[in-house]
Amino acid sequence: MEPKLTQSPTIAREADVRDRIFASALKHFSQKGFAATSLREISLDAQTTKPMIYYYFNSKEGLYASIVRQILEEMDDAIRSHLPSGGCASDQVMAFCERYMDHFLSNEDIIALVLREVFGLGGVPMATFAETLGVRVRHPLDEILIRGMEAGEFPRDGVGECATAITGILNIFILAHVFGGSPIEREWPLRQVAYYIAGLSAKA
Repeated sequence: MEPKLTQSPTIAREADVRDRIFASALKHFSQKGFAATSLREISLDAQTTKPMIYYYFNSKEGLYASIVRQILEEMDDAIRSHLPSGGCASDQVMAFCERYMDHFLSNEDIIALVLREVFGLGGVPMATFAETLGVRVRHPLDEILIRGMEAGEFPRDGVGECATAITGILNIFILAHVFGGSPIEREWPLRQVAYYIAGLSAKA
């Protein structure tokens, strides 16, 4: 019988400290935003020290970037877990967009806060946001478009360009709502995506 592998006490303690910092930062950033949150209050709440925050996250911006990454990774997981395994590519694209909008509307407070923060901060948080949204969250849509192109349902255009156009439609409604106060209804961006997909399919 093979011996059971266990985490060393040192590694376990380090993971615990990092997790406490992360949980404290998530709470304070989500309640007050980046500028109004100090590393001192995060460290006190996490029962650790400011040097430990720098050790694990390098900076306040690095800590915030890790929060941004987790929020988008949770969005990716939520979308993937509800995508249909069958059906035509057009239906799968629409399912992706429906899950995308559903996740935003269900988590609007925290996502809207992150959007306002990262656009103002730039730097590491903005780079993390753009990379995670563009690479991880959009990846299932890229795969759907590739399958649709291979099946002849869509023309063999650039996958990246098509995916950017589709998510761009969704994001313009979201950004107009977050930054401009425009009302948003789930069906409005979905109808625009449906028009785009119908035009794309007609070119095949």
